[in-house]
Amino acid sequence: RIGAVPFAVVGVTRALGVDPAGIDQDNRVVIPFGTAVRRLFNIPYVNALYVQAGRTDDLEALEREVRAILQRRLDTGRGAPDTFVVQNQAVLLRAERGAVRTMTQLLVAVVAVTLLLGATGVVAGMLISLRDRTSEIGLRRAMGATRRDIRRQFIIESALLATAGGITGVATGTIATAGALLLGSWDLVMPWRAIPLAVGVPAAVGLIIGVIP
Repeated sequence: RIGAVPFAVVGVTRALGVDPAGIDQDNRVVIPFGTAVRRLFNIPYVNALYVQAGRTDDLEALEREVRAILQRRLDTGRGAPDTFVVQNQAVLLRAERGAVRTMTQLLVAVVAVTLLLGATGVVAGMLISLRDRTSEIGLRRAMGATRRDIRRQFIIESALLATAGGITGVATGTIATAGALLLGSWDLVMPWRAIPLAVGVPAAVGLIIGVIP
């Protein structure tokens, strides 16, 4: 039943999932047009048309053609404003991509600030460790360790500390994302190529800032 109108199910479409706008594409019913206008909507006209182009590059030409056809059919006078609205998906897609690009830049800025704070924390921890381990360093120097050996030790410790932070961050983010899925009907998409980057960048930063102590 759609409202109070009974229908017979004659087929089921293949699953499409959720689109980028978060709309469930499987929560829809396809019915005959005549039945829709007479029994459901009770309107004698078409209030929306969806026209599909074969290629994305043809959208601009298709929009002009559709606009010209509607102007002829609706007898819009020359120079008169259109009595209809044409929405080009390419324009909407550009706006959506712009919003995504802005959000990506914001996320990159947040990540950069977080990375800077993490690097500062690692440096502070290593400096405190250096102060508390003066006797250990002096003993190693007395036993024949060179400045390079001491430097290598602190660089490795700094890199290991930063790498452990990266691994912990990836694990925490994955668990938090999986937990968020329980609140909505989203799909978990794990960009596996981002995981080595999320671990490798802190490790590289750890190697660089390990020189400071």
